[in-house]
Amino acid sequence: MINQLPRRPLSGIVLLAFFVLITPAVATAQIWTVLAGDPKGDTRDASLADAAQLAYRYDKQQDCLWFRISLYGIPNEQAFGVNLVFDTAGDDAAKMNWWGANKTFRFDRIVTAWVTRGDNGYQGTIGVGDSAGVKAKQINNLLKNNLQVRVEGDSIVIGVKRTDVTDKLKMNLLAAVGSNQDWSDDVPNSASVTIDLSAEKPKRGLREIDVSRNNLEFPADYRTLQDNQRPLIPKMGRGTQTLILVPGMYSGASSFDGFITRNQSQYRFFLVTPPGINGTPARAMPATGTSFGELSWTRRLERDILDLISTEKLTQPVQAAIELAVEHPDKIGGVILVGTNLVQFFPSPKDPTRKTPITLSERVVSVNEGWGARWFKYVTLETWKSGDLAPEMLSGDPSRAQKAWEELEAAPVQIKIRYLCEFWASDVTRGFDRLQVPVLALVPGFDGKFLADPANSFAKTAFLDSWETLVPRHPKLEFVKIPDARMLVLDDQPKLADDAIAKFVGRVSKRH
Repeated sequence: MINQLPRRPLSGIVLLAFFVLITPAVATAQIWTVLAGDPKGDTRDASLADAAQLAYRYDKQQDCLWFRISLYGIPNEQAFGVNLVFDTAGDDAAKMNWWGANKTFRFDRIVTAWVTRGDNGYQGTIGVGDSAGVKAKQINNLLKNNLQVRVEGDSIVIGVKRTDVTDKLKMNLLAAVGSNQDWSDDVPNSASVTIDLSAEKPKRGLREIDVSRNNLEFPADYRTLQDNQRPLIPKMGRGTQTLILVPGMYSGASSFDGFITRNQSQYRFFLVTPPGINGTPARAMPATGTSFGELSWTRRLERDILDLISTEKLTQPVQAAIELAVEHPDKIGGVILVGTNLVQFFPSPKDPTRKTPITLSERVVSVNEGWGARWFKYVTLETWKSGDLAPEMLSGDPSRAQKAWEELEAAPVQIKIRYLCEFWASDVTRGFDRLQVPVLALVPGFDGKFLADPANSFAKTAFLDSWETLVPRHPKLEFVKIPDARMLVLDDQPKLADDAIAKFVGRVSKRH
C-alpha cells in the first residue's frame, strides 16, 4: 500500500508473504478512544480506501494496542492496506519522513498490514519495521506475522503487542490506508496524534465511543409523540402583543419562567417546547438513512408553530425561528433570538489550510457520514457530558447555571443529538437575502474573566464574532450585546434584556 515512489508495484519490496488468521470474534470491550477524524473525499485515488476516523483502545492485561480505522464506505475485505506510523521518541537520527500526505511527520517504527484474503486468512506483508528496514525495502524487518487483523463493518481493526512497537507508554502516530499496493489517505492529514497510556482519564474532553451503541435510534420501550399530535403549548399572560416562546436545546425547563413572570401584563405568551426536551415526548426518529439535511424534526416543529398561529388566529406574532420568518413573512411579525449562535463553522475538506468555510452540501455530507455516523451514533453518555457545555457557560450565577445544566442534561442523548445534527447540517444565513421581517439578536457579552480563560475562547467566536460580522451587512438584523451575561441572558441581565425586547416589540407593533 505505502510506496515511496507513486504507484510503484508492491512486489518490488515484498520479500516474503505471511499469513494472519481471520479472527471471527470481536474483542469483548467495545469502548474506543477517538484520536482523529478525516474529511471525506481527500484521497489520492477516489477508487481506494478513504479514511474517516482513527481510534484505539488498550488491553492492559494483554499489553496489547488495538487500532480501529473507520472508512467512508465498506472496506474491500479481499485486499487492503493499512500502516500505523509511530514516533516513539527515539533517536532522531533513526527517523525518517513519512511519504504520504503528512510529509513533515518523522517516524522510527511502522506497523504494516498489506494483505489479500486467502483460504487460510490474510496473507501479504505483515509486521513491524523501522526506518532502516523501510530504506532497505524490508518494511517488516523487525517482526513478521505478529499482528491481529480483521474487518468489522466499515472498519479495519489491527491489534499489536505494545512492546513490539515501543517500550514506552507515550507515542505519536498517524494511520494510512489504501489498497494492498498503493497509498490513498492519511488520518490525521496534518501533524499527528498522541497516545499516553500513563495519563489519567480526563474529566473534560473525553473522546470515548462505544460501537455497541446506537444513539440514532430510541430504545424499544420509548413512547413517542404521534405525528398528528401537536406538543403541549401552554398559554400565559394577558398583554396585547403575542410572543411565541421556543426554548432551545440549551435553555432548560425553566429558562422562560422569570421573563414570563416579569411581563405577564405586557405580553400574551405561547410556550412551544420542541418535542423531546424538558421532559416532553419526542416524535419518532426519521427512517434509518434519512439525511440530517432534511431537518425532519426542525421542519415538523415549524409546522407546529404555523398550526398554532392558524388555530389561535394570531396576527403577526413575534417568535424565535429565522427560517420560518424567511419562508412565511406574512405570518410572522418579527424574530427575537436570545443567546443563540448562528451556524457552526466547519472548514471545507477541499482546502488543506482549513480556512475556507464549508459549503452547505459539504456540510450535510460531513454531518451525515462523519459526525453523525461515526461519532454521535456511538458516543457514550460520559463522553457527551464531558464535552458538552459546562455549567459556567450558561450563567455567571453558579446555582442558576447548575440548575439549568441539570435540566438540559436530563433529556435523552438521542434527542439532543438529533436536534444538534440538524442544526449543524443547516445554515440559516443562506436565507438572509430574502429576510423581510425584523430580527433582534440578544447576544451574551460574557465578561473579561470568562473570556480570558483559553478554554472559553470558542464563546467569542460562536456568540459574538459571527453576529458582529453579519449584522452590519443586513438592514433587518439588530444586534444587541448584553454585558456580563452568559447564555441565560434573560436571567443574568433581566432589565437589560426586557428593555431591549420591549423596544423591539414596540417597533414591530408600529410597523403593522
